[in-house]
Amino acid sequence: MDTYERLRATAIAMIVRDTPDQFWVDLRELSKITYADAFADVATDRNVLPDQKIDDLLQRRHFRMEKLLIDLAAKYGMSHSMSLIVQNNRRHAYVFKDEVAMTQSYVQAIGSMPQPAKFRERLANAMGLPRLDLGDEPDGAFIMPNVYGVIAHNPVGRRFNADEQKLGTIQLCVPARDFKAWAVELSITEILASYPEAPKKTAPKRSLRWKKPKDNEGTGTDGKK
Repeated sequence: MDTYERLRATAIAMIVRDTPDQFWVDLRELSKITYADAFADVATDRNVLPDQKIDDLLQRRHFRMEKLLIDLAAKYGMSHSMSLIVQNNRRHAYVFKDEVAMTQSYVQAIGSMPQPAKFRERLANAMGLPRLDLGDEPDGAFIMPNVYGVIAHNPVGRRFNADEQKLGTIQLCVPARDFKAWAVELSITEILASYPEAPKKTAPKRSLRWKKPKDNEGTGTDGKK
């Protein structure tokens, strides 16, 4: 096993240990709904010029995905913060549990890094610098995670129509320390496949009750010859 494979195996092991599998199931399915809802909102908004709808969609979809991530964190017992990562006065959702932490970001293509470069630099700094705990963040927020990943997602295409603005791909990407490249890219399908299979519940065997013979049945006295 080479260094890359060991890194993947270690990341997956921590993800499986520290996050429930249903978190990933919901993330994948609800992201599809979030993409569709955000498109419908912009498409029907008469206050947005046609030439500006795609830009408006990028903004709205970002905030809807932020809310989805926070909602899922609350649902599955993960802590979250909206003040640890701030870029251009925009606060970014940061969720974590034990040694796994995540943010989310649109990417132009799977394999690409989030834009702009200043944002990546801010993320790298946020993950690498010690912070002063003032007591206003959840427990563990100031402990650097062993696995920090970005939930990277993008639509099917680029034109503003319902088919091309559906969710295309969503995966968890673990960046290199300088945040200039992905060290590991993990599809949600791959993550879910790594969880141990839940034991199948065996239904209790029910024995059939013996039929109670009717009166005189089988005695030769039922009147039958």
